[in-house]
Amino acid sequence: MKHRSKFLVIVDDSVELSVAIRFAAQRARSTNGGIILLNIIEQFDPQQWQSVEEIIRQEATDKAQAKLQRWSKVINDLVDIVPEVIVKEGVPSEKIIETLESDDAIRFLVLAAADSDQPGPLVTLLAGQKSGKLPVPIVVIPQGLTEDIIDDLASDTN
Repeated sequence: MKHRSKFLVIVDDSVELSVAIRFAAQRARSTNGGIILLNIIEQFDPQQWQSVEEIIRQEATDKAQAKLQRWSKVINDLVDIVPEVIVKEGVPSEKIIETLESDDAIRFLVLAAADSDQPGPLVTLLAGQKSGKLPVPIVVIPQGLTEDIIDDLASDTN
């Protein structure tokens, strides 16, 4: 049985995130697919004052959830899809690969490249050093594309 394809988008604080969100949303709509939004929070080292560590961890988790909910609303308003939202703690590349391997419905990792000489740390890492370890293709959307171009590229009527 064929299952619904999902697009994984990594939610961070980058300016270019909006183009990755838009492409994934429009592509999911045109293919009757789904979207997963993943936010990875910094891994906390064990500290002497564990209660302080728990407060910091909870604040980071709350902030990540709020960020995911904001982007989830953007997607829902744009294409009427409610994405899955996931918060993980740890090393970003490891948690991304772990997420990709844990859900075989994920068909694409959608990233956006910054409009500068450096495409951004995730694109550099995942499309470069870690690309051979990923179980799915990476779609890299340039930050400078207009909404109309993104919508056209994501359409299944090309």
